[in-house]
Amino acid sequence: MAEQILKTKLVNFLVADAQVNRRNVSAFDNASSLSALMEVFKKVSGGLWVGGKLVVTQSVIRLSANAMNRFVQHGTLDIEVPLALIRKVSVEHGYITKIVCVETDAGTVKFRCFGAKDIARQIEGLSRSQTSIAAL
Repeated sequence: MAEQILKTKLVNFLVADAQVNRRNVSAFDNASSLSALMEVFKKVSGGLWVGGKLVVTQSVIRLSANAMNRFVQHGTLDIEVPLALIRKVSVEHGYITKIVCVETDAGTVKFRCFGAKDIARQIEGLSRSQTSIAAL
């Protein structure tokens, strides 16, 4: 039986190992300037912001890239974080939308979306309940 989805949201998430798929990007006009711009963004941000979807269930958060981003990028385009492994959830300032930071022992996952404060509170609450259950 599939796990119940509590929330879905359109997001952009930061992927450190994302690479520009130059072969596919060359299909666009001005492809060399688009590739160069994406590389600048990667250096400044520590990765590329990948458009996609967030899914929240009782046990995990999943981030997955949309079709357009899968076409122009490759690398880690799907991320799954078990709620029980989350140590801290915070919200950072961003341009237009705020950024949700989900910290685990393995690293930090960042995504940006409208309603960031609300989704951060929901993830933090679910994470606390998972941590409490795991401690029993």
